[in-house]
Amino acid sequence: MSFREFWLAWREQRRAFPSVRRWWDLGKVRAKLFCRDYTQGTSRRRNAAIEQLEWEVLEMERRLAADPEDPSLCGACREKWEELRALEDHRARGAFVRSCIRLLREMDRGSRFFYALEKTRGDKKHVTCLFAEDGTPLTDPEEMCGRARDFYTSLFSPDPTDPDACEVLWEELPMVSVGNRDRLELPLTLAEFSEALRCMPTNKSPGMDGLTVEFYRVFWDILGPDLVTVWAESLQSGGDLRDLRNWRPVSLLSTDYKIVAKAISLRLGSMMADVVHPDQTYTVPGRSIFDNLFLVRDLLELGRRDGLSFAFLSLDQEKAFDKVDHGYLLSTLQAFGFGPQFVNFLRVLYASAECLVRGG
Repeated sequence: MSFREFWLAWREQRRAFPSVRRWWDLGKVRAKLFCRDYTQGTSRRRNAAIEQLEWEVLEMERRLAADPEDPSLCGACREKWEELRALEDHRARGAFVRSCIRLLREMDRGSRFFYALEKTRGDKKHVTCLFAEDGTPLTDPEEMCGRARDFYTSLFSPDPTDPDACEVLWEELPMVSVGNRDRLELPLTLAEFSEALRCMPTNKSPGMDGLTVEFYRVFWDILGPDLVTVWAESLQSGGDLRDLRNWRPVSLLSTDYKIVAKAISLRLGSMMADVVHPDQTYTVPGRSIFDNLFLVRDLLELGRRDGLSFAFLSLDQEKAFDKVDHGYLLSTLQAFGFGPQFVNFLRVLYASAECLVRGG
């Protein structure tokens, strides 16, 4: 059974579930198991083919030893060797990739050394020591887990916001035009999801469900319409690695979540110039961060020419994206004039967010 046949059969069971989201989540689990079983079956067949070819090559070499001048036997033996080499290279490619060896074309057949690199790299990522708040090294697993739990609990707890200060910051903000606001309020379409998927980078961590961007691209013709339905229903209802400040949690967001987030980002990008000050160039489509460098250069030249003094103030909040309050962000969007439906898009994305610290 192909995956398309599997998913079409699974779609027939959608009415048996209380919600499309429940059906979709379980479907992703079934899809992951389907792919795992398919891959394991393919691996077994490839390994069996390799064993058969190895036996055939040995048999041909034995016959060639008795009759080395047989041209048909020499040609057949070379063909078997090439077929065997192609299968072994395909099997080795996974180990090469997982061990970050990118010179596959420059190397000979996969050896035990390269297969072992995969395990070696995994061992290097194992954390054996963390610093406590006061800098004391911790090596006990329970103490390390406790330190990590306390650190990330503090990191992802938003700082309190002052309502009066918020009102001051929100006064006289530029507003989204009525036309742009109405366009942002429209439901996300399959075309927008398709464009978002096209723009997404490949070879990235797939998330907890194990389904990659490449997987969605291959089967988008059958998965895309279902994702649109699921989203519509969702709207309704660097340093010393022992110091946790130098670690960055991996956001194992599922690919379907990323497709939705990318579609929202692309829609928002076309409107950002209306409300973001011209001096803010980073992440605003149509602007370049080099504009800020040119502005600084011009200010320095102006100061030298007219004898003026300038002061540059650089502010950087540690882990700013982690500690910002989501409620404040949503309220700020409303202050800019974004409509309730678009704000709800983002509220759904942030709902039930969790941080998992896995030990062991």
